Amino acid sequence: MPKFQSGMEEMLDMFVFETGDLLEKLDEILMRTEQEDTIETDDMNEIFRTMHTIKGSAAMMGLSNMSTLAHAVEDLFFIIREDPSVTYDKPALYELLFASSDNLKNELENIQDESIPLSDFSELEGKIHAFADVMKGGSGAAAQTGSQETKQEEALGYDGIFEDGEDEAVLTYKIVYSQSCAMPSMRALVLMRALGKIADILKTFPDDLDADSADDDISAKGLYIKLTTGSAEQVEQMFRDALNVESFKKIDRPKKEEKKQEASSAPAAQEGAPKPALQPAKTAAKKPAEKHEQSMMSVKLEKLDRLLDLVAEIVITEGSVISSPDIRNAGGNFDRFNKSARELKKLTDELQDVVMSIRMVPVSTAFQKMNRVVRDMNTKLKKNVTLTFVGQETEVDKSIVDLLNDPLMHIVRNAVDHGIELPEERAAAGKTEPPTVTLSAGYDSSEVVIACKDNGAGMDRNKIMAKAKKNGLLTKPESEYTDKEVFNFVVAAGFSTNEQITEYSGRGVGMDVVKQNLEKVGGKLIVDSVFGEGSTFTIRIPLSLSIVDVMSIDVGKTNFSIPISSINEAFSCTEDKYIRDTDGNEFIMQRGEAIPLIRLAKHFGIDNAETDVTKGIMIECENVNSRAILMADRITLDQQVVVKPFPAVLGDMKLKEAGMSGCSVLGDGSITIILDVQEIMAT
Repeated sequence: MPKFQSGMEEMLDMFVFETGDLLEKLDEILMRTEQEDTIETDDMNEIFRTMHTIKGSAAMMGLSNMSTLAHAVEDLFFIIREDPSVTYDKPALYELLFASSDNLKNELENIQDESIPLSDFSELEGKIHAFADVMKGGSGAAAQTGSQETKQEEALGYDGIFEDGEDEAVLTYKIVYSQSCAMPSMRALVLMRALGKIADILKTFPDDLDADSADDDISAKGLYIKLTTGSAEQVEQMFRDALNVESFKKIDRPKKEEKKQEASSAPAAQEGAPKPALQPAKTAAKKPAEKHEQSMMSVKLEKLDRLLDLVAEIVITEGSVISSPDIRNAGGNFDRFNKSARELKKLTDELQDVVMSIRMVPVSTAFQKMNRVVRDMNTKLKKNVTLTFVGQETEVDKSIVDLLNDPLMHIVRNAVDHGIELPEERAAAGKTEPPTVTLSAGYDSSEVVIACKDNGAGMDRNKIMAKAKKNGLLTKPESEYTDKEVFNFVVAAGFSTNEQITEYSGRGVGMDVVKQNLEKVGGKLIVDSVFGEGSTFTIRIPLSLSIVDVMSIDVGKTNFSIPISSINEAFSCTEDKYIRDTDGNEFIMQRGEAIPLIRLAKHFGIDNAETDVTKGIMIECENVNSRAILMADRITLDQQVVVKPFPAVLGDMKLKEAGMSGCSVLGDGSITIILDVQEIMAT
């Protein structure tokens, strides 16, 4: 990371965020226009503005490599914009644009690491300049540009700065920036804003410091500023302290006699030419500001994380106060306390809802990035895969969206590389539908469900089983493995059914890491496939990674918590509702339907728990596929808990597979285990 100038360090996060956002939007435009095989004027202007903004922002941060690369791309689109009829190699243009976008993105990551030096983009810039030279060979843009610069140079003169009737309080300065200053127009804007605090800026040259030509004008002719101030010394000191200012000088107003003499000696051809009228600088002139209420603002994610942590601590403390044994054992009338406790819980719930809503973003931010992955793979693998989206407006916590980027990339890559067949293979199989990978998102109870489905070859159960046997992954006879268990072998470490290693690997390589990362936040990866028809990888992650409403229950001397979102109802069972079939399976009749009974004491191997169904408590739970009734000893209370992941030291105990998604601290200081109902019902 470069050594930033004083005051720039705190701007780094904003620069990275804004530039990253611009590059993501740039990729979307490039993907769309490449597919449409045309670049509309609006898209062209948007790309030009994006590169112009990145060029200026990078120069402000002292990142000359990013600035010059963005400037090179900007020059390409200046040529196209000035002469839409210019001919060029479109595939080559897009390769240069995508390469530039990738390099800029990588540099955004690198500049946050002090040990990584700035990248050298000179080779890529050389290719861009060479491409631009070829374009200029058939374009009049270069000649037009030179003509405009000549006119501006001819128009420049002190007469454009001075006007009749100005009093002596008006001061005019010429600022010269050093040749090493990569973006003098941006430095000039910063200087204008600072000057505006102690002076009234009347005019500047160039008049528009945001103009595309401003940098060239300032570099060639200098920056002219006309102002009024109560302290010329302060103004000149500001010039001395300004970054990259090589020199400045005050320009005295010519006397009228000198001006007349200059005018009489001017060629007749120029007498009728209008004098250049320099307009007030757009960003610096003091005008009555229109008042606009600011309706949106950017906030650092670290602040939102801290706010969520504070809400979590409030929830824990609230539970500790309300369930304090000192109050329960004190006796007496606590109506006022109970009323205040209910009001506190209401406010805490509302605060939590507001904080969570602030953090919610659509999954489209993660989905759209996959367009680029599929585009690059189509280019190299020639599979012509179409990527479609369903439910991309689904909103989830920002931390979940960030978590999804890597898993989705691995899953989509594997779907295209290994799942989708080559065109000749699809034709031989009689498939007429286009090769498609579909990303979908939706809600299921308290979870967000992300699925990646392809209509490719599907997985060969026998082939996977043979590879698992060869790798020594089998722990029981082959005949006892269900399809779900077999397909889950593909997420084992180092497992791949690809015979040949490719750039994008085979299904399963890297998937074990995906599974582990998801499990760290209470999520899971589910694999399903139909041979010859395609495969589906499903990611399930809790909507909130922090605070959930639960029902706490006791099983023997162990306390568990079940998310309220998974519970239909809790009830007591009578003897006539209990059924046992010939295989020993237990059911509870509920509204005319036999629902499987799961004894939590038996599931977790807990002794001294209630065994009589008429004395225990029945909790009916449901997920998208099935229903079941969990049996516990008793219900203790309904409350909110803060979900905490299990310590890493317990990572080898397969707690997730047993149906435990995390733990939490209750108000009395005891520990409760949060159950994963879906996992329990699946075993």
